[in-house]
Amino acid sequence: MAISEGACPSIDVGRHLACARVSGYRTPALPRILNCPADRMPKITYIDHEGTARTVEGELGSTVMETAIKNGIPGIEAECGGACACATCHVHVDQAWRATVGEPSPMEEDMLDFGYDVQPDSRLSCQIKVTAELDGLVVRTPERQA
Repeated sequence: MAISEGACPSIDVGRHLACARVSGYRTPALPRILNCPADRMPKITYIDHEGTARTVEGELGSTVMETAIKNGIPGIEAECGGACACATCHVHVDQAWRATVGEPSPMEEDMLDFGYDVQPDSRLSCQIKVTAELDGLVVRTPERQA
């Protein structure tokens, strides 16, 4: 049975698995389905200390830090590679996004003690998972990392 064009009936990020099941399509090579949320990559805007904004797409399940490194965003050093063992991926989360992003864990708060220009909106970008809900996220990088 062929998959008809149209909106994906599921938000399963298992890359259209639910879409294939609904249509009866069974093959490892699943086609793209129009408007499937699994195809949408959330956009993240990084604003540097001089005000330059760079908007990139983040892969679901990655982190805001990994997205920055993959896209060559300046101001994110990520010396520990995302292990929450330094504060060189420190960002300021835009006020409109703070509730969605959530609060830092106690371990993250401990690492933020080593950050530069730490504010109540500070987070380590290695600890922010990219989800569909973060589409449009805005973060600012400090003038320098610790």
